[in-house]
Amino acid sequence: MSTVSGPLPASPRCGRWLALLCLALLGYALLGKGWAYVGVPPLFIGEMVLCCGVVAFFRSGKCWAVLDAPAVWALLLLIAWGLARTLPELSEHGMDALRDATIWGYSAFAFIVCGAILAQPSRLTALLRRYRQFCLIFPACVPVVWFVSQFFAESLPRWPWADVPVVVAKGGDVQVHLAGVLAFGVAGLGGGIGLLRLGMLASGVVLVGTFDRAGLFSFLAVFAVCFLHKPSDRSLWRLIGLGACALVLLAATGLRVQMPGREREISADQFIANLGSVGGATRTGDLDETKEWRLQWWGDILDYVVHGKYFWAGKGFGINLAVDDGYAVLGEPTLRSPHNGHLTMLARAGVPGLALWVLVQAAWACALLGAYVRSRQRGERHWPELFLFLLAYWMAFLINASFDVFLEGPMGGIWFWTVYGVGLATLWLYRHSPEALQWDAIAGPVEGIAAEPATAASGMEAGTRHAI
Repeated sequence: MSTVSGPLPASPRCGRWLALLCLALLGYALLGKGWAYVGVPPLFIGEMVLCCGVVAFFRSGKCWAVLDAPAVWALLLLIAWGLARTLPELSEHGMDALRDATIWGYSAFAFIVCGAILAQPSRLTALLRRYRQFCLIFPACVPVVWFVSQFFAESLPRWPWADVPVVVAKGGDVQVHLAGVLAFGVAGLGGGIGLLRLGMLASGVVLVGTFDRAGLFSFLAVFAVCFLHKPSDRSLWRLIGLGACALVLLAATGLRVQMPGREREISADQFIANLGSVGGATRTGDLDETKEWRLQWWGDILDYVVHGKYFWAGKGFGINLAVDDGYAVLGEPTLRSPHNGHLTMLARAGVPGLALWVLVQAAWACALLGAYVRSRQRGERHWPELFLFLLAYWMAFLINASFDVFLEGPMGGIWFWTVYGVGLATLWLYRHSPEALQWDAIAGPVEGIAAEPATAASGMEAGTRHAI
């Protein structure tokens, strides 16, 4: 494989398609399902970006370079098996089959993003600069978007073709992105995390974490990874302090805000109950009810696939699993999957499908983890931080997908496979064109946004390294 050569531009740009993708990703993160219905049925924003990306991919001239990674071949096997379990269902289930297949079908974004970066390696730097802008915008918008979505949903305008509010913020989705912002800052890719953004992160985690468990666990897992990577980072300790202060404030004031339509509330007791519900029972809100409902359904899936007649082929993509398995929820006609993306693959694609799914994730993670270790052993600067950020973000997506319908939709699926594609491109560039990572261009001033002051010990000191 030839090495990418030629001078890198002083001011890296994403290119038109990647800029369009960044806009779509920002909309999904802020507006959730409401943004997913932008477009003209049946062609919505995600499908439009995908179609444009396919054209850009084949015009990039880097189609074959994408194949230079073991994870890509595992992904191609998963796609082949997914097609085999989807195409026979089209005649009976039509668009439902295509909709259910998006859990693996959105992997097309991984190929397209990887190809776009390899076609012009400076785009990696440009994307990281765009994400740095996202890190400044997203935490500030979380409280507003969350309150509007939760308390004013009935008053919001709705899309006439879907009866969906224009803003639908899900707690798990929000906290996955807050975890990504944390990892990006601790890695030093954004020049460190200022106290203002730490305050917004802490308030967002406590606010949304009182409502959603899966996202809270995702954030805490990423926090743990960041702490192992850089335990002396002052921003992590300050975040602990700010989060504790927010909880103490909630407890001291006795503030309790009931969430509309749910037996949960914004309170210190609810936040602590969410943490405790992982390993045991709790009587706070409806935590035990939803937990038992999930566990029963997951147990049934294991029984009829692993020990039943669906071992090899699963039930296919197209059938409504909630209805067929007897777990349809009154008032939720759109529920189709068992709140676990991995078990969705098992139920629909059988044991071979789940095995390929695990292989796809393991191949990617092992490759990035290996690159992370090698780059640290060589004393290289900046590359380990990039690998850490991608691994932590990927982990947050998979943890949330283990407890919610996340990767099955564009809000999580397109984001996830974009991160996956950036990881593939990063591995290729690290081997063949390491100069593509222009650190000064990433950490420099962001156009149109005033940079906030970094914390005094943001972990950017040269030579500071802590092994996992």
